[in-house]
Amino acid sequence: MLRFLIGASFALFLISCQDYGQLEMKGSLERTLAEVSGLALFEGDTLIYTATDHGNPNIIYGLDTSGNIVRELKISNAPNEDWEDLANDAEGTLYISDTGNNENDREDQFIYIIRNFNELPRDATSATAERLTFTLSDQEDYPPDLKNLNFDIESLIYKNEYLYLFTRNRSRNFDGVTKVYKLPALPGNFEAELIDEYYVCDDLNTCAITGAAISSDGKTIALLTTNKILLLSNFKEERFFSGDITTYETGYNSQKEGVAFKNDSTLYLVDERRAQTGGNLYEFSLK
Repeated sequence: MLRFLIGASFALFLISCQDYGQLEMKGSLERTLAEVSGLALFEGDTLIYTATDHGNPNIIYGLDTSGNIVRELKISNAPNEDWEDLANDAEGTLYISDTGNNENDREDQFIYIIRNFNELPRDATSATAERLTFTLSDQEDYPPDLKNLNFDIESLIYKNEYLYLFTRNRSRNFDGVTKVYKLPALPGNFEAELIDEYYVCDDLNTCAITGAAISSDGKTIALLTTNKILLLSNFKEERFFSGDITTYETGYNSQKEGVAFKNDSTLYLVDERRAQTGGNLYEFSLK
């Protein structure tokens, strides 16, 4: 018992001494969420929804504002091959992006669609989903050449009846480019249309896009990397990089995997647990 208390005290000491830069740490995530991936918030709901990625349970977790799991909902017909992000619309639909593709060799990728997610009884423990299956319009080889590994998708947003996906570039000789694909937000089989691309920066470790979110009014997009946030605003329609782009340094380097707008001036972020880093829920002020 004494050994446990000493270990617990030491862990709390490490957390309290951790420098999170510009992030405000709201709470440590449970070990169940060590590979946390994606965030979504619904208007009028007090919970923050998240999931875990590759090979983990096909469960959506509801967190309180301290990062504690207070709800678990199994999506019974949606295996978790590699869930990477969550998105939602104003009608209460939840979208799960099963698009993790580290090796760039997946010929079919999926978006799971759960209608009226926000109306499910709070004591419900399971739900079913519709499925959107898609391929990418510019991918011909599975996998492609090592210099062209830019088909992994870890970021998803919903806007005006369409889903938009941003790639995490894994190419050898990393060129810092993220690509943007467009899909109708409907079940069925589709080809995702490549509509844009953008040069983020040239450091593989800090410039790959790992999460995305859009504000409730659809006018601002946040793109996440391991140590920065790109805020896109004043863009024209779906040309998201055509307006103002502001880069915020978080001051803390970790495997950040999920971002969502708490309100117009504050973001929620989560990161994976890696050794002595990450595994937390944070707030980040855009002021």
